[in-house]
Amino acid sequence: MTLPPDTARTWCENYAVNTIISYYGEEARKASVDFSVRIQLPPSLPLREPELCSIFGNLLENALDACRECTDSAPFIRICAQEDASHIVIAVDNTCCHPPIEENGRFRSTKHDGLGTGTASIRSIAERYQGVVDFRYEDGIFYASVML
Repeated sequence: MTLPPDTARTWCENYAVNTIISYYGEEARKASVDFSVRIQLPPSLPLREPELCSIFGNLLENALDACRECTDSAPFIRICAQEDASHIVIAVDNTCCHPPIEENGRFRSTKHDGLGTGTASIRSIAERYQGVVDFRYEDGIFYASVML
């Protein structure tokens, strides 16, 4: 992964999250995907940095992949995240022209045969922190919510 030219842009105070948002923001720009961000996260969080990066990276990679498949609409990715009352809340909503295929509570991968690992990884991290995850598809939009 190479860092985009706009890494000087500060989306939030958390360096790791800011770097991931910057990378996917640049990729979204290249793909003509509307990318909006509302994040209020402090520099450090009660979550291990690799886990935080895994959550944001998986959510944004999936969102961007889904948007790239939407050639007949104006694709978008909306990211909201904040820490309040000792909880971290993350929501990523995106255009999704093809409903995801669910099997036994997990999504089939669009990248290879079998089940995907991204959302399963997010679910696993959330469980470690007694959090909740909600993934749903409705009217051409995929909604991903994580509360830790």
